[in-house]
Order: sequence, then structure tokens, then C-alpha cells
Amino acid sequence: MNNPTAERPCTVHGLISATMLSSHRVLGLIKTTQFNRALDEDALRESVYLTYMPWAARYPDHVFGQSWLWLINPRQIGERQTKLLWTTTVLDALADEFLESRHGKLSVRLEKFGPWHQTVLSRISGLAIQASVIARMTDGLEKWEYPAQPLIRRASPLLSPQDAIIEDYIEREGLHESHLHLNGSTHAEICWLRALRSPHTETKDFEKLWKIGSDYDAIKTRELAHAVDPTLNPAELFRRLRVAAQLRQWLIAAAINDIDPDADLPTGYSDLESGKAPFPPPLSDSRWQLSDDTCLDHEIDWMAVLLNRLKDARSSTLDRMLHCYLVLQNQYYRLLVQSEEQFGFDQFQKMTFTKLREPTEEKFFQRFSAMHGHENSFSRLGYLEGRIAPKTTVEDNCKLLQAVLSGYLTYLVTYSAKDSSSTKAASLSSLLAQLDSSADFTPRYSRQHHRLTLVFHFIKKSWCPYPLGKAGPYRFYKLHRDLELRTNVLLETLRRWPALHKWVCGIDAAGNELFTPPEVFATYYRICQRAGLTRRSYHAGEDFPHLLTGLRQILDALELLDLRSGDRIGHGTAMGISPQLWIERMPEKLIVKKADWMLDLLSTWRLLRHAENATTEAYRIECELADLAGYIFGSDISCAALERAMNFRYLNPHYVMEAQETSWRWETATHSDIWMEEARLVHVAISTNQQDVVRLWNWLSDKGLWIRGEETMEVDAAHLNSATFIKIQQSLMTKVSERGVVIETLPSSNVRISQYHSYTEHHSLRWMRVPGFFIANDPEIMVSLGSDDPGIFACDLNSEFYQLYAALRATGLGDKSALNYLAPLNERGRQYRFHAAL
Repeated sequence: MNNPTAERPCTVHGLISATMLSSHRVLGLIKTTQFNRALDEDALRESVYLTYMPWAARYPDHVFGQSWLWLINPRQIGERQTKLLWTTTVLDALADEFLESRHGKLSVRLEKFGPWHQTVLSRISGLAIQASVIARMTDGLEKWEYPAQPLIRRASPLLSPQDAIIEDYIEREGLHESHLHLNGSTHAEICWLRALRSPHTETKDFEKLWKIGSDYDAIKTRELAHAVDPTLNPAELFRRLRVAAQLRQWLIAAAINDIDPDADLPTGYSDLESGKAPFPPPLSDSRWQLSDDTCLDHEIDWMAVLLNRLKDARSSTLDRMLHCYLVLQNQYYRLLVQSEEQFGFDQFQKMTFTKLREPTEEKFFQRFSAMHGHENSFSRLGYLEGRIAPKTTVEDNCKLLQAVLSGYLTYLVTYSAKDSSSTKAASLSSLLAQLDSSADFTPRYSRQHHRLTLVFHFIKKSWCPYPLGKAGPYRFYKLHRDLELRTNVLLETLRRWPALHKWVCGIDAAGNELFTPPEVFATYYRICQRAGLTRRSYHAGEDFPHLLTGLRQILDALELLDLRSGDRIGHGTAMGISPQLWIERMPEKLIVKKADWMLDLLSTWRLLRHAENATTEAYRIECELADLAGYIFGSDISCAALERAMNFRYLNPHYVMEAQETSWRWETATHSDIWMEEARLVHVAISTNQQDVVRLWNWLSDKGLWIRGEETMEVDAAHLNSATFIKIQQSLMTKVSERGVVIETLPSSNVRISQYHSYTEHHSLRWMRVPGFFIANDPEIMVSLGSDDPGIFACDLNSEFYQLYAALRATGLGDKSALNYLAPLNERGRQYRFHAAL
């Protein structure tokens, strides 16, 4: 029997349509063809085909060819229209495939939600597709009134399915966000509208970064831009934004009949770029003009009106101009949103380097409003944890916190029936007082607003021992100094404004896992805990050079950071992903650093020792580990001795270094009471295990050891068979369960960054213990749900919840059974939230 809710992949003509609206090759053709001429069909077909091919290389060419013909004329292949409007054609094709209107509201078909997000929204904005549906719904109306009661409720670039049982659940319970980075949460469409209004301001930081040269961030930014379009650079981006702003005004003028019938339209892209084109006519209604008040509703509305009129007047020139506008928008979009074509954290991180979000993200109200859900009298979110990075000065921390909290206060007042004279505070102290007095806006169990708490996350940074003379006296020396500064500044900020403890409730460490291991943060986690920041999370096991590396990162985070009941691990993908799936989608041979592989083998050996029926595998790993450790340390070392030494990686390396001097006394190591405990821990370790601490210091400081550890080696992806990998995962899951640690699962992030092709493969189904995904002997662990970086992944918590629901329904589960599996993930976010007690 067919399962009507089973996930259905994107059609080839859907992929062609998305490509038609986003390809730099198509843009090149648009640039060289006058707007009053039709695009050469053969050239257009070639441009789309060359962009499409890398992701559909396993399909024979006739699949593309037939889909192309169907797109040209879906009713009768071969019959040619005399005036084909490409823009309306591809928008209608996408709308027909993915969207539906029910009860006056647009939604995504449940069985198409995965590919809608993965294939479509990772490439193009969905606003024009929404407008296409609305245009058809309003077809035949004599007059479009704006603002009028909308036929379709909308206000977000995101759409999700509409399922009665889920909507009822969210209305009753709310969704609880346990992992969201506030910078990275603005949707690309918002940034686009700002960039059109002020292209120089919005791109100046992008231009400065581009010119730095060998800087890592600059290199990665150039890689991203050239992957989108080999000709793209800051000057070209600036020109494109100016052209798009002119096109937008011309198109709106056409939509609202502000163009004189005898007026000349722009002849082509080059005239708009050079300034030779006539100026767009002034708009008769100022509400359509770009301003601070321009919102996404405006963008959908004018496109819907224009598309409606295009179908009546069939103006190929305006259709060409709209096509140009949308391709320009989606080329910009590709700089801010991670595509289906981009895998791994390194490619994700490039989106964070461009600085194109930063001007928009200086203010926070709009993001809190979007998370609320514009159409609701209640917030779809109940609890929200927003993550921000600590700064290096108290003044910068104060500025950041004031921006965040003032945005939140504005949100509270805006969505409250109560009056407030002002939401502008002259200082952080007065702002905190206003927030304290606004407690009646948010009664404890009210769903009127979502409740905010803030988590400061430290950033992982890379370490390289070369050149040896500048790497510092021990591993990650510069990062340790930076973390020490940021920690002290954070604590001083909390000391100056004690009321912040109601809002700043936790710490985290985020960034590229390949850059920094967990132990680097151990000291600073303990320092923050002593200062009252007792709720802790750590990103681990999402992206890794080998599956064993990801598992080691999770184990080290648990033990070296001493994560306990209610603490959390972000992602944890390595602990849930199907080992067989991972092996099949990775190269047969992988290259790793010898020092990293030694640590991977150490954690593997330890986990296998606690697994049932794994003696043979454990002995094999022990032999490999002893050989490799002996080479790296330059002398024979037993696995037990290595384990003891590595267990002390949580110690502060600065005090370990000082302790090598015979005159060192821990009581006088520092004048700070809060840091004194770090020195005492080193003293205790030396007093009881001196030889192990000496070996640890060799690991931290011996430059010859560094060089040997940095050497690379080739390992098999299938270094162990799938059954053994599962035993290691289950051994680790047992430790997570015993410690009462919660795993934050982030579906969209994992699908983009890990080896998944769709949400139906996501490991959270295994953790939910869904039949067919649950593996015998899997311990039960606690899992919460988050959205990570909604702007970069074009998602939000609502869509994450629906994605997992759609994946569960695709397995054949009914609506109630699917919700019963899913609801505990959301409820863990409420039960183990980091919010201060009321």
C-alpha cells in the first residue's frame, strides 16, 4: 500500500526551476540580452543544464530533456507558446509542486517539506513562489487593495505544513528553543531589503574583508563568493544591488500602474548598471517605497500583483525584468544561506565570515518578533535560549547586552495589550530596571510572549605549532590567553550589573570542532560555574574527520568539562548517525593527524572496554594505540599510562607550566580567589600523580612531540565494522545517560553539515526509538530540539519540529503516534531549560 505521507523528492523540473532563478550562468545570459528580447532558448537551456548537472549527474540526459520540455509546456509536450513567460512559468511550477492553500493559509505539502527546505530554500528565496500562489488566488479581482485583509496569512520567508494535530499541540504547549545563535538568525530576505536601500553601507565590511589578502576569513569569503559566481567581488556585488533596486522600483510601478503608457522601459541590464537607463517613476503610494518600515509582506504583495497582471497583459519585457531581479536576489541569497550543494562545517562557516548580516543584526527586535510568529496572538515559542559571544571589553559586552535586551523589551511591549511610555533606556542599568518592571507582561505560564534567556558561547579557534617559535609555550597558548580575558571581562560585566544574572544563565563553546578540542575550555567552564553561570552546553560530534573523532569529542566534552545532570551537548551527530551510512558516504581512505588519531584510538579503547562482547576489538585498538603513542611521545608508553596522563587534560596549562618550577607555590600563584582553585587543582594532581602530570606537560609543550603529532596518516573510513561502531556509540550513549546530560538535536544543521541527504535519515529518529531506526541495546537518552542558525539554514524551530514530524509520518506512522514520539524532544527543552528560576 502506498504511504501518502512518504517523503517525495524534488522533481527534476523543480530543480530546473530553482536553477533558472539562481544560476550565475543564467544571470550572464540575462545581462547580455536586451529586456525586450526573449532569451535564446538553447543558450538558456545550456546555462541551466551546466548548473544542474553536478547534482544530477547520475540521471541520463533525456531526464533533463523531457523535464525541460514539460516545463515549457506541461499540458502538451511539443506545443510551443507564442509568448513564453519564463518567470511565471518556473514560479508556477514550483508553487504547484510544493505549496497548497488550505483554509485561507498557504502551507507546504507535508510529503514535500524535506525537499522544499533542502532543495528549494537552500537555493532561492520562497517569497516569489508564495506570490505566485497568491496571484492565482486573486486572479479576476478587479482591484488589489493594500493594505487590505490578506487572503493569505503570511509574514515570513518560511512556510511549513499545516497539520491539525501539530497546530493544536503548539497552541497548547508552545515550542521550546534550546539552541539558537542570535547572530545568524536573521533571514536573508531581510538583509536583502536593507542592502537594496543602502548598498554601500551594507557591503563596506564585506569589501574590507575581501582586501585583507591571506587572512583566513578573507580567503574563505572569496571561496564562497567565487563558488556562487566566479566573477563576483565587492564591486560587482555593489553594482548588482544598485541594478536590483532600480528594477524593484520599475516593477512595483508597473504593478500599481504608475508607469505612463508612453514611457520607455529600461532596455537592458547594462543601461541600468551604467546609469544610462531612464530613472524609475516615483511611486504614487509611499508605502511601497524602500524604507525602514519595508517588510516581507510588501515584497510578496507587489510581486503577486505584478504576476497577476503579467498573466493578463503577457508583457515579456516585464517578465524578463522580474527574472533579472529574482536572479540577482538569489545570487545574494546564496552568500547568506547554506546550499544543499555545500557540506560540512567549513562551508557553513563561510556564511558567517562575509559580514553581510552584521549591519542588519545590530538590532534584535525584528528577530524576536519573527520567532513569535506574526499571525498569532500567542507566541509559538514558549522558552527561547539565545546565544551570543562574549567580548573583550566590559563596554562592548554592555553594548551587546543593551542591544539584545532592548530589542526584547520592544518585543514584549509590542506584543502586549498594556501601554508603555518608552522602550528606550539610557543605560544598561535602566534597561534592566525596565525589564524587571515589565515582568507583568509575561506571567509565568503565559503564552503571550516567549521567555528569553542568554547563553554566552566561547568561540573555537584553530591552533598551529608552526612556526615553532611563535606558537607559545604550550598548545593553544593564544586561545587560552584570549579565553582568560573574555572570561574575566564577562565576570566583571556580571559584577557591575548583578541584575544580568536573571538574563545571562549559561555558557557554551561553539565553532569548528576541527579547530579546538573540549579540554581547552575546561578551566573557563569551571571559572564561570564558580561565578554562578552553572548551566553549561558544548558543541560536539557534528562535523569530524573520522567517526571515531566525533565520538571522542563527545566523550572528552562529557568528562573533561565534567558535564552533569541538565548540562547539554549540542548536536552529538557522531553518537547517532548510522555507521554504515557514514562509511558509504565517505571516501574509503581518510587523512588524519597522528596526534588526533592517537586520541581517537584512546577514547575508542576506553569505550570498547565497557562494551559487551568487544574484547577482541578492544585488544586490536590497544595494540595500535600503544604503537602510535610510542612514536608520538618518542618512547614506549603503555595505554594505561597514556590514559592517566590524558585524563588530566582538564588542568589549566598555565599553572601546569608554572608548577614545573620547584619554587612554585599554588597558594601564591594568583591574587584572584576565583582563579585560586585552578592552581590548587594542579597542586593536587602533582601531589598524587606527578609522573602523569609530567607526561601531560610533555604533551602540552614538547615541540618535537608537536611535530610528530602533526604528521598525517591514512586510515580507513571502515577502520572498524559497523557492528563495532554501534557498540562504541552505545557505550558512549550509556555515559551520556548516566550523567543525565541532554543532547540538543538540530535537524537542518545536521542535514546540511553531516552526511544526510534527507530528514528521513536523521539520527533523531533513532534517539526517539522509532521502529526501524532504533537499534537493539541503544540506551535511552534525553534529547531536546533547537534550530541553531535559522538565517543560515533558512529554518526556524517551527520548521524543525515539522521536519521531524514529516520524517516520522514518512515511516508510515499515524499523526498521533508521530506526535507521541516527537513531543518529548520539545518538552525536554522546557524541562531542562537554562532560564533563571522565577
